Amino acid sequence: MKALISLLALSVTASAMAARPHLDLDTTSAEYEQFLNKQIKKNHNKMMEVDLEPEIIRSMKIGQRLSQWIAKINETRTPTTSIRLTSPQTRTSHPIDKPSIYNPKIIGAEYDTILTTLPNDMEAVLTGTDELPTTPGMDDAAFILLARTVDRNYQSAARYKSLNPYREEYKGQAALDVRGYYYLNTNKITAEDLKDVASIPANKLTLITEALSRNCLNGSGDQLACDSLIAQAIKVNALGEVYKQTIVAARENWYSFFLIAPESKRTDVTWVGNIMTVPFNTPEIAKFIPYLQDNIQDEYRFNDWALKLGFGTYANGPRLVFKAGEVPHVNGLGGNEITMDSNQPIEEYESQWTIRHEFGHVLGFPDCYHEFFDEKLGAFVNYQLDVTDLMCSRAGNFKERMYTELKEAYGSN
Repeated sequence: MKALISLLALSVTASAMAARPHLDLDTTSAEYEQFLNKQIKKNHNKMMEVDLEPEIIRSMKIGQRLSQWIAKINETRTPTTSIRLTSPQTRTSHPIDKPSIYNPKIIGAEYDTILTTLPNDMEAVLTGTDELPTTPGMDDAAFILLARTVDRNYQSAARYKSLNPYREEYKGQAALDVRGYYYLNTNKITAEDLKDVASIPANKLTLITEALSRNCLNGSGDQLACDSLIAQAIKVNALGEVYKQTIVAARENWYSFFLIAPESKRTDVTWVGNIMTVPFNTPEIAKFIPYLQDNIQDEYRFNDWALKLGFGTYANGPRLVFKAGEVPHVNGLGGNEITMDSNQPIEEYESQWTIRHEFGHVLGFPDCYHEFFDEKLGAFVNYQLDVTDLMCSRAGNFKERMYTELKEAYGSN
């Protein structure tokens, strides 16, 4: 058993790959379209339709047709009466215990199911090539409800198309899957509970060994070695020992998705009393000042504590940059350049959430969602570690844990 345990000394080979695109799990259809158009313009031939599975192509086409139809409808409407598929009330999430799993086969099956739910007239418009109508042909609420199912299917296809060229990198990310630690911690399972394999019900044992295997992978990065370790541990009744040997790496991996790393900590933040002040380069266009204040300062609050932006001119301070068709991002954790898409109106909810989230990266917070390619399933898998957390999900907000982490990182400055 000691020889098998020694396998855990292997170093994790998975790491953040610079080549992988930065697309949060709640990326909108418009954002996917802009990202893909930009990639194709760069002559990324492996992202062209000729290399895609037919299931992906048809889901992409019907989703693009829907987007064009909605744009046509909205040409004659006001901003308040326009058809919109996203809003604060319809924010979706990808819980860790209900991960999103997608590949061409799964996406194709969803597409077939969706078509059976669409009224004939709507299906004819979406799958046809005739001139698009200027009305939805039904009540707006009913149209939006159906359109969202088509849109979600498009998003899965667009994500597959966006990420599949980087599949090898995403295979490596499987080593950072946190679901083993989550399962054992949530169910309060300890090494003591595993001292007698024979007493563990078969269905529970399957879940436990799967969790231990993931914990092992967090520390070793070697799936075959972990599978061998677990199999042998069951034979010699040593699952408790495996738990002890793997829990530390698994715990560190879990918290790496939440904590501000020392190298990501800013040095220009001041914390006086209940006010944390972060310098920020004053935007040249005046309307972006209240945009930043209304979103960032509104979000970063806890009890009587508040974050304030100190506008001014700073050689190395945070700044806001707009570029057409750019996927919103920050140039690294603790970085200074927040890039936003100039094609997205700042009045839209998606833009308002995004600036709040991206500012978290300026402060050093990592994303707390994860995605990888599961070779056993032959599919991409993703989930958010906490769907109520601003850094995990568009359904999330600033939480006490973020305040606590900020105080730990900056409160003694």
